[in-house]
Amino acid sequence: MLEKDIANLVQDADSMQRVSLVIKDNLSQDLIKVLSPLFIFEDQAPKVKKAQRNLSNHEALLAKKNSNRREAKELAQLIDNLKNSSLRIEPELNQLETKRAKLEKELENVKVAIDHHKSNLGQIPNVIKQKKQEMLTKVKEGKAICSSVKNIPRSAEEDKQQITEVDAIQLKALKAIQDVLSL
Repeated sequence: MLEKDIANLVQDADSMQRVSLVIKDNLSQDLIKVLSPLFIFEDQAPKVKKAQRNLSNHEALLAKKNSNRREAKELAQLIDNLKNSSLRIEPELNQLETKRAKLEKELENVKVAIDHHKSNLGQIPNVIKQKKQEMLTKVKEGKAICSSVKNIPRSAEEDKQQITEVDAIQLKALKAIQDVLSL
């Protein structure tokens, strides 16, 4: 039993106490003096348990401290990465904002063009009606001209012939006057 690990001995303190009480009465005084620390082992058990708890707590706290240190380093690295990423992200963000402004302007131009085309489409029925009225007026004028042409007694060829003949007479008269004056 005494060859066991101290932790196991502490756990078995009660059974050791019983054994020590049984053999205590059968031992010599010299042996009792030597073994007396074993007899008061019950007093030592709480101290050992407390020491074990302290060691366990110390190890747990050291592990937590190391874990916190590692996590703090990782967080510091993450913070540095985030700071550096803002340097990388800002130019891209500026480019995207510029692109958005251009697209918004283009969208506004498209909206204006759409409104213009819608306006034109809306005016088409009125323009068609107006042009039909103009066409009807032209047709009526054409009919009136045809009637007027029919009322003219001679043809256009005959009128042209007559004008040519009168022009020839005028030219002869002018020549005769010039000949008289030249003499």
